[in-house]
Amino acid sequence: MAAVNQILVLFIIMFIGVIAKKKNIINETTEKSISTLLTKIGMPAMVLTSSSIAYSKEILPNMLHILLITIASYTAIIAFGYLNSSLFKFEKNTSNVYISLILFANVGFMGYPVARALYGEIGVFYTSIANLVFSTMVWTYGILLYNSKGKLNFKSLINIGTISSLLGILLFLLQISIPGPLLSALDLTGRMTTPLSMLLIGAMIANVNIKELFSDWKIYWTSFIKLIAIPVATVFILKLLNFNEIVISICTIMAAMPAAATNAIFAKEFDVNPTFASIGVFITTLLCIVTLPLMLYFLTI
Repeated sequence: MAAVNQILVLFIIMFIGVIAKKKNIINETTEKSISTLLTKIGMPAMVLTSSSIAYSKEILPNMLHILLITIASYTAIIAFGYLNSSLFKFEKNTSNVYISLILFANVGFMGYPVARALYGEIGVFYTSIANLVFSTMVWTYGILLYNSKGKLNFKSLINIGTISSLLGILLFLLQISIPGPLLSALDLTGRMTTPLSMLLIGAMIANVNIKELFSDWKIYWTSFIKLIAIPVATVFILKLLNFNEIVISICTIMAAMPAAATNAIFAKEFDVNPTFASIGVFITTLLCIVTLPLMLYFLTI
């Protein structure tokens, strides 16, 4: 119940973002500014702060396990996505968006706040491992899904998000302490990530045309696969393989995150069924209010 209360706090802030957008307190210019502030300052600061945790013999194996599990999960989801879209005979653009929606979860704007709420700094640190894989995949395979020219954007891998994740891991492995005043400044800066992330998500989903939400059965199927089937399968498989509690929890929570806003951004930029992508992001984010606490409960049993 403590975990559910933390999740409810986050979603209350998200709905404040919805209201703020409806009342024009937050507009598109503000959204872009908040997004830039979070990706270039807030989240990197939070990741670097999380690297100040004390070394223990359990953390390094957990890091490696989360890295390998995340890579394996991406591979399995891609294979499933192709088979599933072929079975339902999805048109190519719809198939690509469907695969992207179930593959790329919101491990940044929502994953970090949830991990921090549930596990503190160690949760953020482990999430940065999953986020590193996400960044690599979204700027390589993600571009291939949406860009008909098939050009990989390797330069985009060198960004503040991946750099801060790698630097945080390096600081932890070498046990280099960040000076006290700098650490305090980064901690205070990183703490703005949680409320601003949820306000931003709320503002973004306020844009979706309600009339289009219930017109496509593929949205419901996508939501079921993304929010229930994948995290449940993750729990069963990892428990069967006897991984420890924190590894199972972090991997399951990241798998249970809704579709990332990146899906809608790419779909709009490359004009690949942007309506399906936008509604998919909205619906999975909305349903996550119910499914994420259910997944947390499922973890306990």
